[in-house]
Amino acid sequence: MTTLSQNLLDLSDFAWQRLRNRVEGLTDEEYFWEPFDGCWTIRPSDGGYAADGFSADGLRIPPDPAPFTTLAWRITHIVDILQEDRTATWFGHQPLAEDGQPPTPTSAADALAALDHAYAVWRRRLAAVSADELDRPMGEPAGAYAEHDGASFALHILDELIHHGAEVGTVRDFYRGAHPEDPFAAALAGELTPADRPALLAEAAAAQRWEVVPQLADLGFPVNERTKDGFTPAHLAAGNGSLDTLRVLVEHGADLSLTDPRFNADVLGWANWFKQAEVAEYLATVRSAPEAR
Repeated sequence: MTTLSQNLLDLSDFAWQRLRNRVEGLTDEEYFWEPFDGCWTIRPSDGGYAADGFSADGLRIPPDPAPFTTLAWRITHIVDILQEDRTATWFGHQPLAEDGQPPTPTSAADALAALDHAYAVWRRRLAAVSADELDRPMGEPAGAYAEHDGASFALHILDELIHHGAEVGTVRDFYRGAHPEDPFAAALAGELTPADRPALLAEAAAAQRWEVVPQLADLGFPVNERTKDGFTPAHLAAGNGSLDTLRVLVEHGADLSLTDPRFNADVLGWANWFKQAEVAEYLATVRSAPEAR
């Protein structure tokens, strides 16, 4: 039977990986984007721009409604939540010297590095908590929460990771909507090459832009590259029932035996799982008669 400790670790890892995937490719412009007046963000606290001279906007009693917070503010907050000393001391442990103190990242690259470190610190601390420590009251180190057990505190930190991670993803969606980009048009115009963006055809399949997939394939964009989630264009075409697209991919050398990291299924497995009977029939024919390609 799975233990409470393992369930907490599994939930933490799932929430973390979802957040980490959502911040991939973050730029400085997006990190500091303020879509409205009065946003809370991170700013130089001493009039300069030294890395140690930044701090996050905030008040002990926030206004109601709370200000919109930038990605810089939100990511800094997540780093602080995961890495602060209490994620060790409230469980009755001591922080390690190499854990350090939560920084205020002043660039997107620094923010991603800080997130990686903060999560590694939090995960190691959570993994070190015993079943007894999860079950018993935390006592004096937890102050007003002394009577709460360790499990309730672990769940609180996970709630912070999950809901702030969801906010980060939503702000990225807002930014993308406000700064539309059409890499497919750029590729078709010759402004973007397979060397520039090898997974572009996979991106087109993920966006269900089936009309551009054949053109990208003809331009030499690889058909077996994967999306950031590890899906090939053939998986996505099969799962969505886009038989014409799948035929094009097969004609351009799609490897139908590749499996995805989430379901460990090949392309036919996706067709069957998503109940795409016509696609599954075609794939069965291709599998039994390779010359049909």
